[in-house]
Amino acid sequence: MAKKKRRQTTGTVEAKVRVPGRSKKAAKKKSRTQASKPKTELVPMEATAGTLIPKKRQDSLMAWFELYMGIEAGAPGTNTFKAKKGDLQKFVTYLQESSETDHPDQWTKSVTEVFLRQLYKKQSRAASTVNRTLATLKHVASWIHHQRPFLVGNPRDRVRNIDEDEPDWRGLEDLQVNRLRSAAEQLIHIKARANQSPWRDNAMFLSLLHTALRVSELLSLDYPKQFKDGCFVNVQRKGKKVTRKLRVPKAARDAIEDYIEQERGKSTGPLFKSKTGKRLAVQNVDDALKKIAAQANSTLSKKQQIHLSAHMLRHTCLRKAAEKDIRYAMKLSGHTSSQYIWRYTEPSAQEFDEAMEDLYE
Repeated sequence: MAKKKRRQTTGTVEAKVRVPGRSKKAAKKKSRTQASKPKTELVPMEATAGTLIPKKRQDSLMAWFELYMGIEAGAPGTNTFKAKKGDLQKFVTYLQESSETDHPDQWTKSVTEVFLRQLYKKQSRAASTVNRTLATLKHVASWIHHQRPFLVGNPRDRVRNIDEDEPDWRGLEDLQVNRLRSAAEQLIHIKARANQSPWRDNAMFLSLLHTALRVSELLSLDYPKQFKDGCFVNVQRKGKKVTRKLRVPKAARDAIEDYIEQERGKSTGPLFKSKTGKRLAVQNVDDALKKIAAQANSTLSKKQQIHLSAHMLRHTCLRKAAEKDIRYAMKLSGHTSSQYIWRYTEPSAQEFDEAMEDLYE
């Protein structure tokens, strides 16, 4: 009997594994099916974003800016979105006026530096504002450079921030805080008409004072899902950061609960709302704080008058936290970097002078 000719194979040897409950025929069929399917890989959106711009507009920096705003700048209507949009509009206007075109390759390192100097010196913008604009340009430049490299390289490389002067103290002294708290309590009994909301105003005032939230962050909260067990939860901070749980100190917590019981009620919706149930605007909070300050100032001399804003309440809270531990201030601030926290924790001139007097005592 002739021996059967052994079949020869080339290439790699594939191990065959028998799967219980499946016939050899079925296993072979599945193996052939899998081999015939082409492998697909997920391509990040950022790697293909440039294809979204029509070919005839790919040599327009404005088109790239518009695409960036649609993909990377966050939710429209937020302060961050508006600030970035304004920064980019100013820059592309400057580029068009100086180069008579907005071709991306006209954007170079020197153009970035001259634009920033113009903002700082000719337009007298604050150093912090110019540096914020630079941060926007740096992020956008890197994003575009990843899509279509600039002719002379990334135009933000080695561009430095402008040195900032030490910020003035914009917080409140302890005596001023006590006067404002007393004034807010007085208004609860004075402003008792149906179209007034002194309980709500007191709750907002104390919430800003004790949590260091920005006004926009406070007004974004909903009830009851974001005020639970004496905490604010899933708070959307500036940018894309979210604070999962923020403990509300007792004074503010009690004020919020009183506001819910006395004025708001327990219906779902914005935590701080108008009489018609709509979410409040930043201007509504400013007006409420002005009423509290006016009440406090009614018995004070002109020299003792208190100017009150939500930003001052944030400064005050963060400095108090920093006195305990700078890490507490970092956590409250909502910043991902320590670069900006120091501006909120500067002592007042009086506190600095007193500390220096007692330095060796």
